[in-house]
Amino acid sequence: MLRRRPSLLFALALAFAAGAACSSPAAVRGGATAVEPEPPSETPALDPPPPELRLPDNFELASVNAWLVIDPALDSFRGAIELNGRVKQDSARLWLHGRGLRVEQAVARQGAQSVPLTVETIGEDLLSLRPEAPLPAGAWTLALRYEGGYEPVATIGAFKQRVDDRAYVATQFESIFARRVFPCLDEPGVKVPWQLTLDVPIDQVAVANTPAVSETALDATHKRVVFAPSKPLPSYLIAFGVGPYEVIDAGQTRSGVPVRVLTFKGRTAEAAWAAQTSAKIVDVLEEWFGTPYPYPKLDMLTIPVTSGFGAMENAGLITYAQRLLLHDPSTITLAQRLTWLGVAGHEIAHQWFGDLVTASWWDDIWLNEGFARWMEPKVLAALEGQLGPALEGQLGTDLMPVGTRERALGADRLATARIVRQRIVHRGDIFSAFDRITYDKGASILHMIERHLGPDVMRQGVRAYLEAHQHGNATSRDFLSALGAAAGEDLTPMASGLLEQRGAPLVRGALRCEGGAASLTLRQERFQVPGAAASPEPSLWALPVCAVYDRDGARAEACMMLTTSSASLALPGRGCPAWVMLNASGRGYYRAGLDEASYEALRVRGWAALTPAERLVTFHDVTALVMVGELPVASVMELVPRMLAERTRAPVAAAVSLAATIKDMLPARHVPAYDRWILATFGPLARSLTWSPRRGEKLDAEVMRHDVLELVAWAGDKVLQRAAVRLAKDWRRVASSTREIVWGVAADATAALFEELLAAVVVEPSPEVRADLLRALVDVGDEARLRQVLALLFEPRLDIRETQRLLFAGRTAAQREGIALYFRQHLEPLLARLPLGGATGSGARFAAVFTRGCDAAQRDDLSAYLASVFGGLPDGARSIGESLEALDQCAAARARLVPSVLSWLSKR
Repeated sequence: MLRRRPSLLFALALAFAAGAACSSPAAVRGGATAVEPEPPSETPALDPPPPELRLPDNFELASVNAWLVIDPALDSFRGAIELNGRVKQDSARLWLHGRGLRVEQAVARQGAQSVPLTVETIGEDLLSLRPEAPLPAGAWTLALRYEGGYEPVATIGAFKQRVDDRAYVATQFESIFARRVFPCLDEPGVKVPWQLTLDVPIDQVAVANTPAVSETALDATHKRVVFAPSKPLPSYLIAFGVGPYEVIDAGQTRSGVPVRVLTFKGRTAEAAWAAQTSAKIVDVLEEWFGTPYPYPKLDMLTIPVTSGFGAMENAGLITYAQRLLLHDPSTITLAQRLTWLGVAGHEIAHQWFGDLVTASWWDDIWLNEGFARWMEPKVLAALEGQLGPALEGQLGTDLMPVGTRERALGADRLATARIVRQRIVHRGDIFSAFDRITYDKGASILHMIERHLGPDVMRQGVRAYLEAHQHGNATSRDFLSALGAAAGEDLTPMASGLLEQRGAPLVRGALRCEGGAASLTLRQERFQVPGAAASPEPSLWALPVCAVYDRDGARAEACMMLTTSSASLALPGRGCPAWVMLNASGRGYYRAGLDEASYEALRVRGWAALTPAERLVTFHDVTALVMVGELPVASVMELVPRMLAERTRAPVAAAVSLAATIKDMLPARHVPAYDRWILATFGPLARSLTWSPRRGEKLDAEVMRHDVLELVAWAGDKVLQRAAVRLAKDWRRVASSTREIVWGVAADATAALFEELLAAVVVEPSPEVRADLLRALVDVGDEARLRQVLALLFEPRLDIRETQRLLFAGRTAAQREGIALYFRQHLEPLLARLPLGGATGSGARFAAVFTRGCDAAQRDDLSAYLASVFGGLPDGARSIGESLEALDQCAAARARLVPSVLSWLSKR
């Protein structure tokens, strides 16, 4: 029995008094619209069976009034809800979503009539509501009183967390977690006004999607906060927070929208960067969308630690994990500043694209997430010049789409890769829709469409789409129609192949020069990776292919829409081009395949004529072709110095990633020879950067230092290693941008420091420092020390939502094998502690911990083991299949690549 104060119990009881004259909070009484009952129907009463996925449509929702008693000191909450709508035909049963809720009373009201409802929980997610006699068609209010509990570990539904021994309650309802707090129609297409009322401790702050319109003391210890009715919203965008938050005024946008940041008690200084920049981001987006911010206020709410998501675009109340929003102003890095801008730009863009206009169903979630990812570089580009000299000219917005494309192509390499508009058949399909395909492939498709249409036409189409569907729902077809109307072109052939077909295109090009005329013979196919099952599906796309080439000594472009398996692209000019590149601007979503001689000509003769994005895309495509055995290893190794010469973070990071990937595949006996190449190739840049930042340093230098010094230090650079040990003697004073690596290198070399850091992590109050300590400690090479670090997964003073990241760590293959072994040996107690539910899926994501090796001999054992552990979870089959296929591809790549690398090394 939970402790409740009499005044709150009385208020809850009043909410369910029968009849129109009953007394109750405004939020619970205000939503029903008086409508004359419809005449009795001669059609037999409808009694829909339990739905498998979507609710039947015999109850049409019009508005919601919800009332919750939220006290962070307790372990559960009480609620009351009124669902105002229309029963479309005489019905013997209605269905709602509800999970883990104990319904105490339910009635259907129509005017003065009150009909009791019998509520039965069916399965995990459904509530069956049965009246004594069928409800006649007409306007009805379904009123339920209920009780629920806070999620103890997974950050879904309503969950409670503590900071400095103070409790805070926050919510995460995407994708299907509103049903854990409200009996409701928990589907994105059900978009109606909501009004919330929260009864909370009198000394705490309560926030929701809309501004508070009243705040009234209930007694000496509790108050009632009534929030304004919202614009139409789906359940997954409803949100609230309760706790001893401190509220920071972050100013107003140019259009007058108030912006606030809510953070934990005593932590206001750490929100300075977020407070300084949030209104600026809204201004940028208002200008781009050509329409005002669509809600009356914008609050940015801090969550201590999240699992499965980092931020959420709830209308008017965006939530962020503190690792994104809060930073010590004395140690905040430039990279952290940039990360905040990208994440906040993404989430605030959703206020228009996702909130103002919402996807009708989860198969079109790419419209939300792909679009917001596509907007990130636009937001950053518009902020250029407003962020201080260290970030001036450093945002790298031209290269951001290249990174997005590469992540998408990496996910698309799997034969089992999802399609963008994946049909949602089971609940687990909803969870699996939040992945690289949705975010990065969706954004990459938009980058390619924009390159084809031009930015002005693209923006015109987006604005028309938002205008036509504001405060409603829409589909991919609606979006593409708006773009097509703006362009005067049917985009369906191009978009349908990219959205409805799995896999990544490979466009091969062969240069032909005959009779003084030059052309490219183009051929398209699916990019296949050895180790993956061959795709039985036809692979044909409509692709806007643009080549850049040498025309009479100058740069030129030629484009065509490639709709057939092969075609010829003319390259106007005199004579044969000295070089050609198949993806002008780097925005095309396809791998480009040239032969070895063509790539050599491009490297030697055409490199300077390419843009930075084109050079980076070329490097990625050559890397991919080397990995599948179509080009020799030397083709990409000869490009590594070219990437380092760029002296900007993205190309340098690409070179570092390639070097680390190849090293990871080599047998241990060959690593020393390869490390010598790393030291010779990356060492000069590492030595020019040093461990410590310089005054006035730019973002590119900060990020390159982290990436390059990590590679070179672990390759055995004694000077860097000794310097790290010296710096770590006063480990708290190491620069925040490099401390993780310095601590890791030094702890690996010095047992005493390892023990000191291990003891420090469990008492460290700063989440940022604690996270860096964990990342450093798990890098140690000694097996016994690694097991000491992994034991932190059971440390009661640490949050498992933080320490779970240890399972996905591992600098070397031996470390990853050790982590997987530890997981297997401690499976039951770990599964009991881990957050197996999450905003994007279930615990099946942990299957990947076991398949990160490249040993094909383990596959059969792992397949059976993973099926027994994770197979029954909602997204288990997909996660297991993708993990095993990644293992197959890695094993095949190792078998193919290692001999080539060793041969290349022997010739150096």
